[in-house]
Amino acid sequence: MIRRLVLSGFVLAGAVAFSPNVLAQSVDVIFEGNIGEECSFATPVPGVLVYRGGPPTGPGSLIGEITSDAPGGVSGTVEVSCNTPGADIQISDARFVSFTPTNPEFDPPPGAIPPGSDAFLDARATVPGAETYYSGSAGGGGGSPGPSMPIFPLPPNPGDGLRQTVEVDLGVDNTGLFEAGIYQYAVTLTIVP
Repeated sequence: MIRRLVLSGFVLAGAVAFSPNVLAQSVDVIFEGNIGEECSFATPVPGVLVYRGGPPTGPGSLIGEITSDAPGGVSGTVEVSCNTPGADIQISDARFVSFTPTNPEFDPPPGAIPPGSDAFLDARATVPGAETYYSGSAGGGGGSPGPSMPIFPLPPNPGDGLRQTVEVDLGVDNTGLFEAGIYQYAVTLTIVP
């Protein structure tokens, strides 16, 4: 019995003597966030302009308005992601970009301005519950932007991210003939603080 007590004492002393020391340890858990600008744009989806109507006055030439609003036209779109629901957007410019003739016989005189570059542009941007406008020369700049509009005029659904698709339409009213070809215009949207 004494042996058992002595043996138990050695086992207990050995366990205490050879056990690793328990020391307090700590670790830092790092948090990082890269908060971008108030809002950012995704890649825009181009719109499609079509002739609104009226008879052609000559082969390959049309008089009248080309627009994304007419049947067969397509609105341009861009998704906007924001950090805050209070952001506004405005059309800051609309302008002529290029003309590519499809008629191989089209040969404008040297120094002539490209067809469609002297047109008058009406642009509209809409989100559910709001819209804004722009009117001006296709030469760009100097137009009349409408007031900015809220990107989120309606409260977003709880749990939904602050993303909104902005739909953009354009109407081009040319002072002369629309020659046969590919017309390209740009509408500039700007986040307004």
